[in-house]
Amino acid sequence: MQIPNTDTIVYVNGRLVRKSEAVISIYDSGFCHGDGAYEGIRLYDGKVFRLEAHIRRLFEALTMLDIDPGVDQAGMIKIVRDTFAANELTTDLHMRLQVTRGRKRMTGMNPMLNLGPASIVAFVDHKPPIFDKAGITLITSTLRRASPNVIDAKIHHTNQLNQILANIEANRQGADEAIMLDDRGFVAETNSTTMFCVKDGVLMTPHPTYIVVGITRGILLQMAVEEGWGAKEADLSVYDFVTADEVFICGTVGELVPVKAIDGRALKGPIPGPVTVRLMEKYRALTRAEGTAV
Repeated sequence: MQIPNTDTIVYVNGRLVRKSEAVISIYDSGFCHGDGAYEGIRLYDGKVFRLEAHIRRLFEALTMLDIDPGVDQAGMIKIVRDTFAANELTTDLHMRLQVTRGRKRMTGMNPMLNLGPASIVAFVDHKPPIFDKAGITLITSTLRRASPNVIDAKIHHTNQLNQILANIEANRQGADEAIMLDDRGFVAETNSTTMFCVKDGVLMTPHPTYIVVGITRGILLQMAVEEGWGAKEADLSVYDFVTADEVFICGTVGELVPVKAIDGRALKGPIPGPVTVRLMEKYRALTRAEGTAV
């Protein structure tokens, strides 16, 4: 999908500026070392969807990284609302809210080199859901998601090289996303989204051990309960997804998207399947009904 590079208004350390004019120090910890945390947040019809949940998860990551953002959660919510409000577009806006450890007096990984305070940046892009809702293709990456004894994936940190390398594999093979396995060989997620499958009427998704605990993921599990379906977290292999009745991915940036092929194997039809269609409808309705006005 070709999306225009709209010159939106963004937030950089207390200032609202044009995207084309935004700058930050080359000594910023995020630029030097990927040292920070972020959230992806979407605006629907002038309302921010699940804003409080995103800010809570951001502050949890900052706690684990020992980064003091210099504002409380209410202050961060105000930054998000003010930044969205400064833009003329009121829908199909996606924000990457990022907090880094701030500027360093010289390069080096030791946080003692930081001068403080933290850097807060809110990137805003005109970005409709990025995947084809008619179905996407996946390949299985040769790379693995790190286990919690390497780095806990629940920390929504800005160092995404692991996923970027997997995305490169997908690009080279002409696929939309790459499935990433954990160190035991079970599916963790794709390089940027959570995975779900449906088998015999049961909605299933991997355990949240090697992944960020997705906000969209939690919403869909709750919707399954509301619909009276079975829903469970499980150790799932690529086999379970290839042989499932339905497969889809989900996340804030792409919403819900059906999968039509994995590793060159066409999945069962119809695509999207009935459970996926129902969840897509419910999720769309929810995003239009809920939200924090800007």
